[in-house]
This record gives sequence, C-alpha cells and structure tokens, in this order.
Amino acid sequence: MTMINTVFLDQVRAELPPVMEEAVKTRRYLHMNPEVGFDTQNTERLVRERLTLLGIELLPAKMGVMGVIRGQDSSRMVALRADMDALPIEEENDVPYRSRCPGKMHACGHDGHTSMLLGAARLLKAHEKELPMDVLLIFQPAEEGPNLGGARVMLADLKEKGMAEKIVRIFGLHLFNDYPLGTICAKYGAMASSTDEFDITVIGRGGHAGQPHKCIDALSIGAKVITAMESYMSRRMDPFDQAIFSVGIFQAGSAKNVVAETARIAGTIRCQREETRAEILKNMEQIVNGICSGFGADCRIDVLHGLPVLVNDKEAVEYSAAVAQQVAGKEHVLMLSAPMMGAEDFAYFAEAVPASFLWIGSGNPDKGFTHLAHQPKFDFDEDAMANGIQILCGLAANMK
Repeated sequence: MTMINTVFLDQVRAELPPVMEEAVKTRRYLHMNPEVGFDTQNTERLVRERLTLLGIELLPAKMGVMGVIRGQDSSRMVALRADMDALPIEEENDVPYRSRCPGKMHACGHDGHTSMLLGAARLLKAHEKELPMDVLLIFQPAEEGPNLGGARVMLADLKEKGMAEKIVRIFGLHLFNDYPLGTICAKYGAMASSTDEFDITVIGRGGHAGQPHKCIDALSIGAKVITAMESYMSRRMDPFDQAIFSVGIFQAGSAKNVVAETARIAGTIRCQREETRAEILKNMEQIVNGICSGFGADCRIDVLHGLPVLVNDKEAVEYSAAVAQQVAGKEHVLMLSAPMMGAEDFAYFAEAVPASFLWIGSGNPDKGFTHLAHQPKFDFDEDAMANGIQILCGLAANMK
C-alpha cells in the first residue's frame, strides 16, 4: 500500500492561494499569446525566466525547457512533464483573455498544463529539503505535432545526457472537460491510442464515360477499397480490441463525363495494442493491392507511422491514484475502464520510463465550460489547476 505524506500535502494546500493566483495570471497570458508546434520560443522564454527567479537550475536542452530541483538523492529523479503548444484554430470565445494571434488558440489546455507545472515548481522549490530525490521539470513543445511531436526529441536528448536512466518514474496531467471539475481519472494499461496516417493512390486509366470498358475506373476501385476495409474492421477485428480505420479524404474525378484515372484515399488508424496496429497495416496493404490488381489498376501506399500506444505502468498508476485520492478525495478519483482513441506523445516517455498519465476534470456546465478539446470554443474551469498543482507536488514528494 502506498503511504502518502499528508503533512506535506497539508502544507502545500495552505500555501496554494498565492500560487493559484499566479497560475491563473500565467495561464491567461499564455492563452492570449499562443504558439503552435515547435515554434514556442516566447513561451519557453517565460518558463526559463520563472524558473530562474525561483532559483531552479536550468538544464541545457536541445528543445523545450528542462529544470531540476535538487532533492536528497541526486542519483535518482522523478520527472514531471507539461506540454506548451497551442493549435491552429481561430478562437471563438468572448473572454478578456481571448487569443491575440489570428488562427491560433490554446484549444487543448496546454496553457493550463504549463501553468500548473510552474506552480508546482514554486512549491517544490520551497520544500526542496523534504524531497526524497531530484525532480526533473519537462516543458515540452509540439505535443500536437507536426509529425511525431516533441516528446521523442526531448527523450533522445535526455538519453544522450545520460539522464534518462536516472528517472525512476515520469508523470503527466491533462485537463479534460469530459469529466467534471474535481474529478481525477487514472487508468491501468493503455490510456491513449497509437496513430498512423495512410495515403493511398489508386492508378487506373481514364477515358470517356461512354466507353467504360476501355477504362480502368480509379473512382470505382477506390470505393471498393474503402468498403473492403470497413468490412475487414467489422468482420475480422475482435470487437473488444478497440481500433479505428477512418477515411477522411476520398478524391477522384474531374468531370461528369470522364472516368477518373486516379483516386486518393487518406485517413488515420488508431489502436490500443501494437500487435493490432501491425495487423491492420499489413492487411490494409494486402486488401489495397489485391483489389487494385483484380481490376487491373496500380496503387501507391504511403504510411506515416505515428505515435505509439500510451501504456501506463501498473505501479505508477497505483501510486498516482493514491496521491490523487489524498488531494481530491477517494470518491472523486475514477479508475477508467476504457482508453481514449486520441493520441498523446507522452507515449514516448512511457515507453522508456514507468509512467502514469492522469486526466484532471475541468468541465463545469454552471460556468459554461462544456466544449471539448480541439474546438474553437474550448475553455476550462481554472479552479481545476488547484488539483493539478497539488497532485504534481504530491507525486514528486512521495517517491521512495
């Protein structure tokens, strides 16, 4: 059974009000000044300035910002990660802290994540003599991409520095309007899906619509590919093995009386097991090649292998859930049975270090915080950051 230092958490709770006041101000500043992808220089500058003012040691980093708070044992580390990037979305909220950057907004709560970790850093630095080991603070860009995102780059940097092997556990939090304010969600095993992107080109032979027998209709063949894959997913996949094959683009044809010479099919594959991921990709290629060959067409298949499945470590989940119960109350900590089909590049850290990723409930219908992530009206109840800050502190201070 995990023993939690409730005296420390009581101290953190007592010292929280000014930290929360600062966290709200920081969050609103970041919300007004969003940065997308790897282009987070101004956000990184703010983080470095705040850590420096707190007297926290900055570590050289090829990307993002890393700092360390020295504990009693510097041969081991507990890592806390927050993402910093926004999304290329035009904000539609009418709030004083609305985005000032056209076409960019924090539509996934990363402004809150950065603010929570800065708040936790302030409290942990004040109690550094009580920390059992070093605390590594990771502020990461490009969780939303492009391509494979920033986590794998920062992880590679840690490995090159010989620091990854010192990390005992790593933790991440995500504000989630799917769950009400005050709720904390944990899950054993797979927490978020893998994500691969496919781009298929069917190459036929165009011609006059009145002479279809002299053509190879790429549009018709493309439609067969889509229905065949839908049939494969519904009839060959275990219905209890969560996986998605989703076509987002189907383009073919140039005129009503012309048989299409080419067709493009593009979309995404989401899975909760790496074995399932490999099986779907293999069978997709077999089906596409088989249908195209059967109708005399050629094809080109391009696959962008994306993020791995985010898999939580059992002991790390038990530990983080125990901390969350002390912060929010046992009745407010939910153990989820199903993962989400969205992706999270924290998965790269979780592949290398025992990890736990938690949802922090931030929805509040009474205040109008009901819109989910990646929407132009997304916003969250800032009171949720209080739980996040306390949990981050508890996770760092109770590691053995």
